[in-house]
Amino acid sequence: MMACSEEKTDLSGNTPIKINDFNKIFKVAVLPVTISDTNLNRFTDTLVIGRKALAQFVPDSIVENIVSKTDKKAVLHPIFKIEKEEEYYLLFRIQHSTNFEICIIVFSKKNKYLGYKVITDFKEENKGSKQYGKILNINKEPSFLVEENKMSADNSLTYEKKGWAYIDSTFRLIYFDSNKKPENSKVINPLDTLPMNNPFSGDYGRDAKNFISIRDYTVQGKYQFFMHFERDNRDCVGELKGLMSFTKNTATYTEKGDACIIHFKIDGNQISIKEDGNCGNHRNMTCYFNDTYNKKRKLKKKK
Repeated sequence: MMACSEEKTDLSGNTPIKINDFNKIFKVAVLPVTISDTNLNRFTDTLVIGRKALAQFVPDSIVENIVSKTDKKAVLHPIFKIEKEEEYYLLFRIQHSTNFEICIIVFSKKNKYLGYKVITDFKEENKGSKQYGKILNINKEPSFLVEENKMSADNSLTYEKKGWAYIDSTFRLIYFDSNKKPENSKVINPLDTLPMNNPFSGDYGRDAKNFISIRDYTVQGKYQFFMHFERDNRDCVGELKGLMSFTKNTATYTEKGDACIIHFKIDGNQISIKEDGNCGNHRNMTCYFNDTYNKKRKLKKKK
């Protein structure tokens, strides 16, 4: 007779680990799965993963974003693994003193690191609350839908739903819906100080909350833009930053992996904006980017 025993993988990170051995500590998930603060323990293994262990397979800068060296009390646990044809996903639970986060790390089938996202967090103070709830739904694609609900003192329900998926080498917001009213704060225009020397560059708008800014870009025929709108007493808000490609006086925004397409047309000092495709991840679900704005005059510099 011959007895065989497998050596336990050292998850402290103090010794080299083979990534295939590291992956074995993650059970393969059967999707779809719904995770909440009250049932996560059912999916989470009690094994503790050292920060140094993770750093053997993930760039140091990413590890620092996931679990900082300064957070001495943070503890990392494996949740499960999602297998797909071209990549696989490892889900981790990061336990902090007052909350815990769920992090997703994506690898290729050749075990190359591809990307990560801290998809959501659960606060200990909200655990089991009848006034507040948050769940993470993971379907077979996989996509990751975070639903957050809150009951106010007058028994009115506010909700927010955000759906994420790993597309074209990055995690993208693919779904957004909410009945929360955004805070009435000043809109920060990221293009405000950039040059506007080309013919169509400039600021077009109705007021400080409904506008589009178009700026010069390094590629001929292309412009960069930022637009923001707020309507219906702030029940409808949208925002988008990107590049537009002009042919004569018409332009289009389209980006690989984004279902949103927007057409622009400039006549004189007026720009018309028409949405085409699904832009729901850039605005509330019940409204559209469609609008018309007049160009604002440039302020003359004082001599």
